[in-house]
Amino acid sequence: MKSFFQGIVGNIKSLLIGPFAIMIVWLLSERQRWKTRGKKPVVHNEAPYDGRRIMLMALYEKGTLRPDVIRLLKAARNEGLYILAVNTLKLTDPAEVEGLIDCYIERPNFGRDFGSYRTGFLHLFQRGWHKECPRLLLINDSIFFSEERMPKFLSDMMGSEIEVLGSTENFFMEHHLGSFCIAMSGSVLRNPSFRTYWNNYRQTDLRPYVIKRGEMGLTKTLKRCASAPDQFKALYDTSRFLNALRHDPDFVDFTIKNGRTCDIIVWPRFSARKVIDFLQGRYLISAADMDDRKDLQLRVDSTLDELARMYPVNDSATLRGFVAKHLHADEKVDDTVLDDAIHSVLGDIFMQGGHIHQSPAPLIHLGLPIIKLDAIYRGTQNVYDTLRIAHLLQPVEADEYTHILTSRPFGGDTLTGWKRVAFMKGYI
Repeated sequence: MKSFFQGIVGNIKSLLIGPFAIMIVWLLSERQRWKTRGKKPVVHNEAPYDGRRIMLMALYEKGTLRPDVIRLLKAARNEGLYILAVNTLKLTDPAEVEGLIDCYIERPNFGRDFGSYRTGFLHLFQRGWHKECPRLLLINDSIFFSEERMPKFLSDMMGSEIEVLGSTENFFMEHHLGSFCIAMSGSVLRNPSFRTYWNNYRQTDLRPYVIKRGEMGLTKTLKRCASAPDQFKALYDTSRFLNALRHDPDFVDFTIKNGRTCDIIVWPRFSARKVIDFLQGRYLISAADMDDRKDLQLRVDSTLDELARMYPVNDSATLRGFVAKHLHADEKVDDTVLDDAIHSVLGDIFMQGGHIHQSPAPLIHLGLPIIKLDAIYRGTQNVYDTLRIAHLLQPVEADEYTHILTSRPFGGDTLTGWKRVAFMKGYI
């Protein structure tokens, strides 16, 4: 009873503090706007542009570059890309990156990653590079870069004929491409609508506005610039995920075993119950017809979930064995029925929220070399999930990745007062 009333009091406090917290965040954003007003980006080095494909990277790096960022830059150079990087913070010695970055710019700290994107594109337009550039990769350092998978990924993104190719999709709020990594053709760069978008983009530090004006706005602009619907897609989209499930039984087991376990965010996670519910009434004896309904319910809700994560789907102790035992007496089910039921459940889960947050381990297994670094902070990942992902990386990378994520615990637990309320409402 005490915890019940504490919860009510907490909700009332949140309602009362909410508008106040949002106002503080807005005021801080506007203060930063005025502090940086009139300050211009500084170009520290700029090699002549020779018509190559470009990688435009938004950085938030202080003092020195992260090791994984350096590995990305080296892979991009090996791919033959011209690297244009815009840093919101400052390096101790900008001259040190001349061998890695062709054009390095530092800008005032306002506007988040889209502020850096805008600075980079305006520089590119001013220099006229868009007139020659055959393809551009837009990317930022809010993601961790895995060296082993990077060369093929860069080749796939920059060698594609698709005019707008994101790395992953996001179904949160409305469908859009993850703005942390998008490749686009030269025809998109030269489209007047694309240039107008960046000329008119109004910077802000308010996260919801960056998502709306930035991620959502950019997606809408890129869709308008694409010559046809099939020229706008993601490299690791749902169809690629489902195709991998259909053709690789081991990947099905991997996806179940390494699915997200964190329960802070309400996005769905895999459970055997969802598969059984789909089959029950069609092929399986219903719970109402079972002699021992409680035993069935207990086994489906707990034990079967645990076994599904420990053993392959085809093991007699897990899903296939359960289905075989509880079929109607006169029913025979083709193996593909269970397979399709499992694939559909996994596909529905994959399509919730942002792919890279919802299904990081399966995406890495498929070849995606980038992992979001705010997963624990945003509550989409816990320490167990982080350790499972670390197993997929090289030892040095695993240590770097784990350190970065665990240094930013879930904001809902660590922030207090108005900051916590603003965080929970998505403003910071």
